[in-house]
Amino acid sequence: MHKIIEYKVPTDSKEGRTFSYMMFSYALSVAILAPVLPEYMMGLSGGMAYYVGIAVALCSLVTLFSSMLVSKMMHRLSRIFLLYMGFLLLAIVFMQFLFAQTFHEILIAQIIRGLAISVIFVVIPLMIRDYTDSKSLAREEGVYYWFINLAWVGGPLLGGFLAGYAGVQPVFMLSIAAVLMAILFLRHKHVSDVALKRDDKTDSFADSLREFFRNPFLRKAYVVDFGLYTWWSIATVCVPLYLASHGLLDFAVGVVLSITLIPLLIFEKSIGRHTKQCDLGSNIRNGFILIALSIMAASAVDNVYFSVLMFLVASIGAAFIEPIKETYLFSHMDKSRENDLYPVYSTARQLGYLLGPLIGGFVISFLGYQALFLITAFALLPMVFVGHLITKE
Repeated sequence: MHKIIEYKVPTDSKEGRTFSYMMFSYALSVAILAPVLPEYMMGLSGGMAYYVGIAVALCSLVTLFSSMLVSKMMHRLSRIFLLYMGFLLLAIVFMQFLFAQTFHEILIAQIIRGLAISVIFVVIPLMIRDYTDSKSLAREEGVYYWFINLAWVGGPLLGGFLAGYAGVQPVFMLSIAAVLMAILFLRHKHVSDVALKRDDKTDSFADSLREFFRNPFLRKAYVVDFGLYTWWSIATVCVPLYLASHGLLDFAVGVVLSITLIPLLIFEKSIGRHTKQCDLGSNIRNGFILIALSIMAASAVDNVYFSVLMFLVASIGAAFIEPIKETYLFSHMDKSRENDLYPVYSTARQLGYLLGPLIGGFVISFLGYQALFLITAFALLPMVFVGHLITKE
């Protein structure tokens, strides 16, 4: 244990890059499952898309509340130790997916998965900030998301191919291997925590919540993150079901998911590298305009190939937002308060992943996919206004 938590700067890590590699492994483990997991859940639930939404929402709900615990744990435990815990829990989850026979087992796995995600998505972004100077943060955020999207381009292709030719069991086994790869990488690098010294004094989550939302800049950052992840939750849970409903097989679904994320690979590193502080608001505003208009167009034309094209355009819009949203956040968050305030910010992602699948499953069941796309487009319009407000700062 001492070797895990002692102070030692990793010699092979530059500007937080080590933790981008860690997130690549996490994203790969999840992306491999993307073409098969929603349909696999629906099969165990008796064919109800609404139940799939409930399962995904349950995971996000657990993550939302367990983020309160993570903020306190970071005052007492090494962030590296928490990473080990998060990735080990995730490996257990994918193993339970592999052997699940009933939908109830999926729900239990989703609860454990929520705990793991709360740790991973709070700790890794903070570790990247710890290793990155403020002038390079936007560039490193671009690299961070580039690695995530690289996993999301290759992962669905690999998962869809395996499912099509060997069944779903090898897909789950490969996801487990990706998580174990992250654990071994972290151990091999001997990465350790360079955060501020921990103390026993912690704010209650309610106090942190009040402090966070009293700050108008942090409120804007929260809304931006919530809006983006609401769309990503629809794209990763409901879009595969939409494609399957039009007769696409697992491999074809994987191909579509991979293709629609290529714009993120192309643009995000460049946007993160070249965006200046004064351009953050215009990038966020224009990105959400592009996402909303493309999804609205998909709702108007009931053609799967046209919809795929619009999803591709939506990803271009997302590429303008993803690499800079946390740059905006950290420019207005005191580093000494990040242990208490960042977990509040991380709930925006989980709130998006809670409401997106829950409402999406309901709308699909009663109104259909075209209605879902239209409602999603209108729901993102307030984020356009928030981006516009940021341009006025």
